Amino acid sequence: MTGDTIWRWNRTRSSSLGLLLAAISVAAAAECSDRLNSLKVALVSDQSDWSEFDTSGRKLAQESGKLHGPELSIALHCADWDFLALASQLDGSRMYDGQTSTGVTIISNSAVRQRQGYLQASFNLADSWRLGGRLSSNTIWRELASTGGAAGYPELYYWTTISLGTQWETVLGRNRFKLAAWFGKPVMSTMELTLPGRDHATLKLGSMNQTEFAAGWRTPIGPSWYLEVDVQYRRTAIGQGEDAVITRGGMPVAVAHQPQTLLVDVPVAVRIGYDF
Repeated sequence: MTGDTIWRWNRTRSSSLGLLLAAISVAAAAECSDRLNSLKVALVSDQSDWSEFDTSGRKLAQESGKLHGPELSIALHCADWDFLALASQLDGSRMYDGQTSTGVTIISNSAVRQRQGYLQASFNLADSWRLGGRLSSNTIWRELASTGGAAGYPELYYWTTISLGTQWETVLGRNRFKLAAWFGKPVMSTMELTLPGRDHATLKLGSMNQTEFAAGWRTPIGPSWYLEVDVQYRRTAIGQGEDAVITRGGMPVAVAHQPQTLLVDVPVAVRIGYDF
């Protein structure tokens, strides 16, 4: 699939999932006597680290930098159920310390855009505990800048993940505190790249595991309004992908694969929320 095809497919999938969430929410609301809706807007700052390794575990490349951007979410609470839809887009750059395909060390930077959206449903097991499921869509645009010794090129990563998680929450005075943990596996993943002087190529990613831990604090700031701050630690481990033939003008010229990759994100979100 081309980047445009993935974008259209992702938009269609997101629309379908949005309709499904709306249907579930309407069905829940129809039987709900204590319904509570919440709308949140946030600014997010993410410490983003990206590492690549060869089959022996030797580090091939290291990137580190800050990503920033907005986040929007809407939630529905009904009886023992909570539903949440969230979307965010973060942009920024990371310093790149790696090497070329011939082993020459290079220092550069990569421009990054990271888009995430998910639908989440959770059930209250007890006064302080919830158990939930999440379907998330992740898209990363990454473009390595050219240097004097190497030409840069763009990459596009996409994966969809199903996660299970649990959350603990307590109220102290006017404040709420929560802890959460999520564990996910992908249902599909792919990447695209255009190497310098080569044709556009699609590569399959290796096996993936995603782990997320979060801590949050919430306090009221007015009638129906509240301030919320949370920090997350999200670790995405990607195994080495399958070999793919790289072509030039339709003729095979090389073989490439995505090496073992580790993504570590530590986003801090400051949210303003309104209950209605």
